[in-house]
Amino acid sequence: MNNEKIKLGTLAVFKQLINSGGVHMEDKKPLIVSGLKIMLSDTNNKVKRLFAQVIIAMAPHGYLELEGGHLMVEFIVKLCTYQEQVPVKKPDPDYVSNASLRQMCENVLHLISTTIECMEVVLWPYLLEFLIPVQYTTALGPICRNLASLTAKKREEQSEDYMIDFDIATNIPKAPEIVARLVVLAGRPEVSNRGIYVLKLLQALSPNIESSLIDLWDTIIPKLIQFLEDNLNNDEKWSQKAWEDLLLKLLSKTLDEVEDEEWVCNLGVEFGKQVSLYQDSPNEKNFLYKCLGVIMRKVTKKDFVKQHLNILFSTVKHTNQVEREGCAIGLGFCASSHLDEALSKLETVAKQDMSRKSSGFLGLMKDKTEADVERIKSTLMLCYGYLALYAPHDLITSRLEANILRNVKPHFSNIKDTAVKQNLIRAVDLIGKAVQPGHLRASYIFSRKVELMDHMQIFMKQESTKELATNTRALAMQACATLVKVDPVLKEAETFDLIKTSTDCVFKLPNCIYPVKGKEDLTTEQIKESDEFLDSVKDSLVSLLQEILNKNLSPQGLQEIYKHLQPWIISLENHERQRSMRTLLRLLQFHYEKLATQDSSGIVFFNLGSLLGSIVPRCSDPNLMVREDAIESIQIILRISLRYDGQPPEYKDPMVEALSTLRDRVSQGDAQVLFSVVNDISKALAKKMPSEQLNDFLANLYNGLLDSQSHCSSGACVVINTIMKTRGPELLAEVGNIINALHTNLRAITYPQTRSGVFRAIRTLASNHLTPVFDRLLNFPLPYDEHITDCWRTLAVDPVLAQAIFDQVIDMLNRQVHYAEKRDQKTHKVLLKVATIPTLSAVCALTEVLRVPETEAKVVENFHRLFSVLIVYTGSCIDVKPAKLSDVADGKISKEKKAQMKLLASLNPSSVAIEAVRVLLERANCQKVLEAIEEEDMINNLKELDKLPDGITAIAKELVEYNPEYVGKIMACLNPSLASLYESQRIVVVAFFAELINQKCGGDMSMVEMIVNNLLGRLVDANHIVRMLCIRGLGNIASAGEDQVQKYCTTVLSAMMAGMDDKEDPEDNITLESMSGLSRILTQIDESSIRPILVNITLRIRPCFEKQRASVRAAAFMLFGNLSHFGDGPSRAPFLEQIHTNFVSVLLHLNDEDVEVRKSCKHALRQFGPLLGSTSINEMFQKHLIVDGNLNYGEFMYDLTKVIIADFIQKINFFVMGNISFFRSTWPEIRSNAAIFVGFLLGNLPKAQHSLITKDHVCGALTLLLKDPVPSVRIKAAEAMSLLFEY
Repeated sequence: MNNEKIKLGTLAVFKQLINSGGVHMEDKKPLIVSGLKIMLSDTNNKVKRLFAQVIIAMAPHGYLELEGGHLMVEFIVKLCTYQEQVPVKKPDPDYVSNASLRQMCENVLHLISTTIECMEVVLWPYLLEFLIPVQYTTALGPICRNLASLTAKKREEQSEDYMIDFDIATNIPKAPEIVARLVVLAGRPEVSNRGIYVLKLLQALSPNIESSLIDLWDTIIPKLIQFLEDNLNNDEKWSQKAWEDLLLKLLSKTLDEVEDEEWVCNLGVEFGKQVSLYQDSPNEKNFLYKCLGVIMRKVTKKDFVKQHLNILFSTVKHTNQVEREGCAIGLGFCASSHLDEALSKLETVAKQDMSRKSSGFLGLMKDKTEADVERIKSTLMLCYGYLALYAPHDLITSRLEANILRNVKPHFSNIKDTAVKQNLIRAVDLIGKAVQPGHLRASYIFSRKVELMDHMQIFMKQESTKELATNTRALAMQACATLVKVDPVLKEAETFDLIKTSTDCVFKLPNCIYPVKGKEDLTTEQIKESDEFLDSVKDSLVSLLQEILNKNLSPQGLQEIYKHLQPWIISLENHERQRSMRTLLRLLQFHYEKLATQDSSGIVFFNLGSLLGSIVPRCSDPNLMVREDAIESIQIILRISLRYDGQPPEYKDPMVEALSTLRDRVSQGDAQVLFSVVNDISKALAKKMPSEQLNDFLANLYNGLLDSQSHCSSGACVVINTIMKTRGPELLAEVGNIINALHTNLRAITYPQTRSGVFRAIRTLASNHLTPVFDRLLNFPLPYDEHITDCWRTLAVDPVLAQAIFDQVIDMLNRQVHYAEKRDQKTHKVLLKVATIPTLSAVCALTEVLRVPETEAKVVENFHRLFSVLIVYTGSCIDVKPAKLSDVADGKISKEKKAQMKLLASLNPSSVAIEAVRVLLERANCQKVLEAIEEEDMINNLKELDKLPDGITAIAKELVEYNPEYVGKIMACLNPSLASLYESQRIVVVAFFAELINQKCGGDMSMVEMIVNNLLGRLVDANHIVRMLCIRGLGNIASAGEDQVQKYCTTVLSAMMAGMDDKEDPEDNITLESMSGLSRILTQIDESSIRPILVNITLRIRPCFEKQRASVRAAAFMLFGNLSHFGDGPSRAPFLEQIHTNFVSVLLHLNDEDVEVRKSCKHALRQFGPLLGSTSINEMFQKHLIVDGNLNYGEFMYDLTKVIIADFIQKINFFVMGNISFFRSTWPEIRSNAAIFVGFLLGNLPKAQHSLITKDHVCGALTLLLKDPVPSVRIKAAEAMSLLFEY
């Protein structure tokens, strides 16, 4: 029957016949069973499936009880072992997979075991035969399931065939075989879900195994079954180690309960024999070794122990870590009772198995490769570790150095195989556990502790930080964590190195830890393994740090670890921040949990502020996990703080506990939400932070401002602002340090939001402590850098602070000296004026404040005060030098300080002051004033003392014109500066006042009296410029209107007269102003007021006609001409006399070298022409002396002398002698003019009147003039003499 369809059809027919044949088939049963045996060897799954259905149809009808029935059962069992094969690409629609076939047969087996009563005879105890053969191992789940059910039923029913006579039933495995097999199978309960069924079978078989075990197993096994039901399918609850420990404990109690060493040895022998069953099942083999170790521990027979130690090492695969571990643990269990035998076996293995013996001809064949030796070495190292762990407590310390470490130590160097390294590390870990006080139940000083830890750190450092391909570093850290617990306690330097090494080897790992180019190139298993490696590494680091902390469970211990974590917490890399933050969180959790079990009150949590300050910025980290962990860390730190403050573990602070809700909110990445969360955190911290911790808290927050993540630096800013706002009053003593720290950080802050936040914090601090903040900001080096400049501008935004700054600056400028003088020690003459730093700084600060548009309202309100101090300061800065290096400090100065001083030396005080005035005018909406004075470049006049009055005058003029509302208040503010010790300040004030009068005080005549009185008071000022400006101001009364002129004319005239008499007027400035003022006033006063002093005035001004300074001569002639207004009336006679007296001088200067003098002379002659009493002369004056016209002086004088001779013949000699007096004039032009004037007078004089002239004197004078050094003078003298031919 090779055709599949024929087979299937035939089986279908048989199935139908069996199910419906009834009595008609009774005699055919043996034939049918025999005939169907041929199907047992068929390889077609479809056929097998249908044949299995036929078998189940046969079961209830007694077919399987016949000869060959067991073969049918065996067929079903074999199908239960089927494993899934690779599916075909285009499967048959009726394709039957191995898995489906297996599933069906498992159900068939269960069905015939539990529902067909007649099958019990067939199955019991036949199914036990399948327990041992290795080929049925994969089917043992369903086999044990059905056997357990069947056996339990028979035991419960006390069936006659329940008890097995193993001597008769030779095919049934013996009791020790069954126990050995089932215990090992139970060790991996998850395989085919066999664990519960295996245990139930063991329990049900207990009477058949050993009667003494019935009660024990009936008590313990149900508990084990319950443990599996509760935990096996829950990955979080399940612990393979815990389960194995329970089974090994059951085995140990079983051995104790039997109390028959022979039985125990037989059981051990069976375990040894069954090792071969697990050649491809390392997990089961691992557990078998452990079971064998438990048995050896119980046995006293040395031969048995040696024999089974040999089995361990002869059967273990040194290439498989799972088997290696089982072997090592088994040996360890053995060592707990047979330490010397175990040590002896290890030494034998080291000598024999680890030596690469040569065999064959000339040793050309090698028994073992180097790799083989390395693998055996791995097993050996691990065995030494477990031997130490499980060895008797009273013996291990004496054997540790001589028998264990001596054999382990040589292998630390020159390790080539990763497995050797890892198992060496595991051995160290186990040795560490072996010598712990809790394990030894006694104190012990482990002298090799530091040496072993050094080896572990070397292994960590050797691991690549570019990928995570092995678990070596995790194992090394676990070993170190174990060793930390052992005495002696590590020194501080040793602890430091250990923490640094471990954190570096974990946190330096890249985000992608997979050992190939990318995750996509790996299998799911490889990815899972790498992820498990990473989790293990992180967990091992945490465990190590926790043990280090546990050795010094205090704030200091926490700080020693945290200083290593902090650089990683602020890393640029997301994964590094994430790992380090999670590590810190777990460390804090550990710390808090430990505190719950001890009294920690009274301990000062000295680093509370620094911890919180450095963690807070992470609450707004772009990485969600970092944010969440940071908030939780802060919460735990605050809880720890409460414990240190004496609060009991159960105490819950509402504010601290409320932080949990923030952790939920922070899951949103929205910037506004993060800001809100950080703001809420800052409020909580502000309330919880002890005063003594504030400085440390803030210091770490300042570092947070430089965080590489913009959100984090902004978060730090938010907290700083909150602290400044809520705890600001407590920070008085630290204001300087705070400003310094913030300024330092501002240099490195690149995020605009963080930067503006820092300025807001400084503003908030200033609102609590303005004076200290003001003083500290002022003390920063000039010129201010952009950060200090922005600080001032930020403060200015607040109207209250702006007003306070104005008050402070004004007070400083009013009270402090503006410059320091350096005088000659002998003459006391001022050699140098150097600006004082405080006042210069104040003006620079004020300038920046004034640049802020928000200050406009306050500037307008305080304009008069600000303008007054700045304009006065501007005057002070003229000829003032900036501070130089030598002016600031003596001795050695740093390069940075020198650079600062160079910048300071480039800062011109005068320019600073003028800029301040300019910015003030702009901010106070005095734009037109500014435009006017800048258009004429008058503002730059404020830089030079000579031009200062002009600059001040221009500003005063424009202010009165465009902003008269300020004038009165400005005058009041300037008034005190009239008495200033500084001449330049008095000059500024007097010049301003002088112009105010000229501008009619902006229409407020009530100010005139005060200004006049002030000016009169300064007429005796030591400075001639001040006196001159006072005269100018008094002269400006002429602009104030006739009423004011009449009111002050007497006073003003007296002042003018006094001014012309000023003896300390080297350049005649005062005289000039006096004459100019008189000229203006004379036009508006009555003759009666001038009459008493008219002659006196003319006498005073006469010397000025011959002054070297042309402007003085011009003013004098102008004034003389103006006095003619009062020459017609009661004063006519005396004034006419003065006219004749000065007539020659005026006519001579009519041809002065200076144009203005000539114009003034023309003006004077035209003014007093009508008073001469000569119509002809007056007509000539009015006709020819046009002020801006051109005059032919020679012709004019020639014609004029004829008229003079005609009308003033009696004055001719007087005029001639007057001219001769000018022959000695310093000006060549005047000497020439005098010579030609004399020549014209004498030449035109009729002979009849020649006697009126002293000819000899005149000729002698002209003769001398012919010797004048100036050719033009000699020419004029000769010309004059040529006119004397008739004499």
